Amino acid sequence: MSKLPAWVWQILLMGLLGLSGIIFMPILLRQVNAEIMASVLVSQVYVYYLLLLVQFGFSLSSPAALARATTAVEAAEIWRTSIRMKVALLLGPTALAFAVGYALLHVDALYLTAFAFFLWASALNSNWFLQARLDFSSGVLFAFLGVVASAGATAVLVHQIDAANVWGVGLCVVLILTFPPSFLGLGSWWLSRKICRQDLPATQEASYQRSDWTLLWENFPLVATQLLQLVSATLGTVVVSGLADVITTNAYAAMERLFNLMAAVVVSLYLAAYPRLAVLFYQDRATYWTKVWRLLMVGGAIGVLAMGVLALYGETLLTFYLSELLAHKVAPVMLPLAAWLGLYLSQHVLTGYFVFAQRHGAVFAANAVILLVTLGVGYPMAQHDPVLWVYGMLAGQLVAVMGLVYSYQRECRSRL
Repeated sequence: MSKLPAWVWQILLMGLLGLSGIIFMPILLRQVNAEIMASVLVSQVYVYYLLLLVQFGFSLSSPAALARATTAVEAAEIWRTSIRMKVALLLGPTALAFAVGYALLHVDALYLTAFAFFLWASALNSNWFLQARLDFSSGVLFAFLGVVASAGATAVLVHQIDAANVWGVGLCVVLILTFPPSFLGLGSWWLSRKICRQDLPATQEASYQRSDWTLLWENFPLVATQLLQLVSATLGTVVVSGLADVITTNAYAAMERLFNLMAAVVVSLYLAAYPRLAVLFYQDRATYWTKVWRLLMVGGAIGVLAMGVLALYGETLLTFYLSELLAHKVAPVMLPLAAWLGLYLSQHVLTGYFVFAQRHGAVFAANAVILLVTLGVGYPMAQHDPVLWVYGMLAGQLVAVMGLVYSYQRECRSRL
């Protein structure tokens, strides 16, 4: 395996997963009927919420359990347990929510059921298991194959499918947007299954056994927190779709997706440093805070850089990503979104701080307050002009920054 650092592989992986928004999305917005795109993009946000229910925090809790495992048999059983529980969640409450949600959204197009394939692949996603074994390159390879598949589907959509074929167009759009993470999920499951079959034959009993209900109960606060974080970052598409026409919805959804992809790359830097921060939190709190502030400064610098580039060349760059009509709709909120990008890391750092401190109630409360502030500021602004929802997102991150400053000052006072 290459000796590239883990954070480099993480950025490569996030970059490949983000190509559907950076490269394929502009093509889709220009080639596909606006109503089809609006329907798919709004439904995709709902599917992201269901994705959290499928994953149910296992991508966070399972690596921790794996670190405590003492044998290969225990590690294999941890993987099998996580897959078993995620499949049960997929076939049970997630399937019910999938059906009920689309009924309430009045989505009649059969092509949207292709999202079920994406959810199935997400339930099987085992990239956390490969990364725990220090295998970062396999996930990048599987994501790359997904990008190639998306490129092929894009070519079929542009050159082969009749624009009047609503079912075919919609199916291609969904597959283009979901192939990279789906290939990652299925590929990582296939490789992990191959590894675990060697370490734990199906007939062998593992010494590591835990109640499935215990695992669900322990993971529930993580799921609730991840849901609040996701809603804070993506609810705008749903709000705008309810207040604006399909053209504005498409413009805002594409812009929000683009900035969320950039935010995911920034957060990947934090995730790469997360294990080291956990150690420093318990062993050297002063160094922990030094590292935290450095990470936040990096995130802030990225936001400032984005603001500068957009201030100078924003409208020109937007016309490469969106059509002139769509770019005109979201041009007024480019700089607030860039400011949000610079502050977005603070919410994840604040969450990590409370997790390290084992203040699980504070984890949920802090993210709930951020969401409430986002709603309280964003919805009134959106009623005036739907795309102004982004000011609520910015206000929510300012609350996260204030929470971190307060926590730091409180610790400083306690040490005096």
